[in-house]
Amino acid sequence: MTRRESPRTQQERRAETRELLLSAAVRLFARHGVDAVSVDAVAAEAGRTSGAVYAHFGSKAGLLRAVLDEGMAQTAVVVTAELETAETPEERLAAVWRNIAQAPEGVGDWWITLEHELWARATRDSAVAKKVADRYAVVRSQMRRTVDGIPTPPGRDPDDTATLVLAMLIGLEMQHRLDPSAVPDDVALDGLFRLLCRPETDARDFVSRGAKSVPR
Repeated sequence: MTRRESPRTQQERRAETRELLLSAAVRLFARHGVDAVSVDAVAAEAGRTSGAVYAHFGSKAGLLRAVLDEGMAQTAVVVTAELETAETPEERLAAVWRNIAQAPEGVGDWWITLEHELWARATRDSAVAKKVADRYAVVRSQMRRTVDGIPTPPGRDPDDTATLVLAMLIGLEMQHRLDPSAVPDDVALDGLFRLLCRPETDARDFVSRGAKSVPR
């Protein structure tokens, strides 16, 4: 006699549906842009009904936030592991830049593309703008760990350093994505190190170490 498999629980079926919807949204949003993709299209791509999208995420905006949260969570696992072994602010910055400029293996760079999509939507929708601003606040808070140990000028709030580093990372990534040769890794890191008043640091050293230690 063959052993009959146990029927899946409702919780397992819901988890599978959620994963299918997220995967479908990633493919369609990254391929066509958020505004061009409807809830019905995501449901059809996943082999589910539009009602399932609303049941799991509440709205298209909720689905987009879930997609971005998933991408950030996957990337954070990789970055956190690298930060654990980094001993200096320069090493931590180099690890963060590597994973922004080139997404970790198995994650893909779709989530950064969608972050830009969400920002563009936020400029036209005040409700979305509030949610995006809250997301940036969380990222700035996390960035504090990356820049921990960097001397702060007298009277300057340490949070300012995290804000400036994040702003540079975003701007550098946008240019690097369109033309990597215009913003090579050593130029990006050199700019970040100079922002931190460490012009004597040779960014090329961190690039060569990263290439050897981080699988791509």
